[in-house]
Amino acid sequence: MGDALRTTCPYCGVGCGILARPDGRGGVCVAGDPDHPANRGRLCPKGAALAETTGPEGRLLWPRIGGVRPVGSRRLT
Repeated sequence: MGDALRTTCPYCGVGCGILARPDGRGGVCVAGDPDHPANRGRLCPKGAALAETTGPEGRLLWPRIGGVRPVGSRRLT
Protein backbone atom coordinates (compact mmCIF):
# COMPACT_ATOMS: atom_id res chain seq x y z
CA MET A 1 0.00 0.00 0.00
CA GLY A 2 2.14 2.88 -1.29
CA ASP A 3 2.02 6.30 0.39
CA ALA A 4 0.02 4.79 3.24
CA LEU A 5 -0.32 6.52 6.58
CA ARG A 6 -0.05 4.21 9.59
CA THR A 7 -2.74 5.05 12.13
CA THR A 8 -5.09 3.36 14.59
CA CYS A 9 -8.78 2.56 14.37
CA PRO A 10 -10.96 4.96 16.42
CA TYR A 11 -13.51 2.30 17.36
CA CYS A 12 -13.73 0.10 20.51
CA GLY A 13 -10.40 1.00 22.16
CA VAL A 14 -8.30 -2.00 21.10
CA GLY A 15 -6.12 0.24 18.91
CA CYS A 16 -5.96 -1.90 15.78
CA GLY A 17 -3.43 -0.78 13.21
CA ILE A 18 -4.72 0.72 9.99
CA LEU A 19 -3.05 1.72 6.75
CA ALA A 20 -4.86 4.64 5.11
CA ARG A 21 -4.09 6.18 1.74
CA PRO A 22 -5.87 8.52 -0.69
CA ASP A 23 -8.02 6.72 -3.24
CA GLY A 24 -7.41 9.33 -5.98
CA ARG A 25 -11.07 10.45 -5.98
CA GLY A 26 -11.04 12.60 -2.85
CA GLY A 27 -11.67 9.69 -0.48
CA VAL A 28 -9.53 7.25 1.41
CA CYS A 29 -8.75 3.53 1.22
CA VAL A 30 -8.39 1.65 4.50
CA ALA A 31 -6.71 -1.70 5.17
CA GLY A 32 -5.50 -3.52 8.24
CA ASP A 33 -1.81 -3.10 9.06
CA PRO A 34 -0.21 -6.57 8.82
CA ASP A 35 2.72 -5.44 11.00
CA HIS A 36 0.59 -4.16 13.89
CA PRO A 37 0.60 -6.50 16.91
CA ALA A 38 -3.00 -5.78 17.96
CA ASN A 39 -4.66 -7.05 14.79
CA ARG A 40 -1.99 -8.40 12.39
CA GLY A 41 -3.84 -6.95 9.39
CA ARG A 42 -7.34 -8.05 10.36
CA LEU A 43 -10.14 -5.54 10.86
CA CYS A 44 -13.59 -5.92 12.37
CA PRO A 45 -16.59 -4.81 10.26
CA LYS A 46 -16.54 -1.32 11.80
CA GLY A 47 -12.84 -0.85 11.07
CA ALA A 48 -13.21 -2.24 7.56
CA ALA A 49 -15.98 0.31 6.86
CA LEU A 50 -13.99 3.22 8.30
CA ALA A 51 -13.38 4.78 4.86
CA GLU A 52 -17.15 5.16 4.42
CA THR A 53 -17.33 7.51 7.43
CA THR A 54 -14.68 10.04 6.39
CA GLY A 55 -17.02 12.32 4.40
CA PRO A 56 -20.20 14.19 5.32
CA GLU A 57 -22.46 12.14 2.99
CA GLY A 58 -25.16 10.34 4.93
CA ARG A 59 -24.10 11.81 8.27
CA LEU A 60 -26.40 13.69 10.61
CA LEU A 61 -25.00 17.21 10.97
CA TRP A 62 -27.96 18.91 12.65
CA PRO A 63 -30.45 17.68 15.24
CA ARG A 64 -33.67 16.31 13.76
CA ILE A 65 -37.02 15.63 15.36
CA GLY A 66 -39.28 13.40 13.31
CA GLY A 67 -36.97 13.92 10.32
CA VAL A 68 -37.31 17.72 10.48
CA ARG A 69 -34.60 20.14 11.56
CA PRO A 70 -35.98 22.23 14.47
CA VAL A 71 -35.93 26.01 14.07
CA GLY A 72 -32.91 27.51 15.81
CA SER A 73 -31.01 24.24 16.06
CA ARG A 74 -27.22 24.38 15.95
CA ARG A 75 -24.85 22.23 13.97
CA LEU A 76 -23.48 19.21 15.85
CA THR A 77 -20.00 19.08 14.25
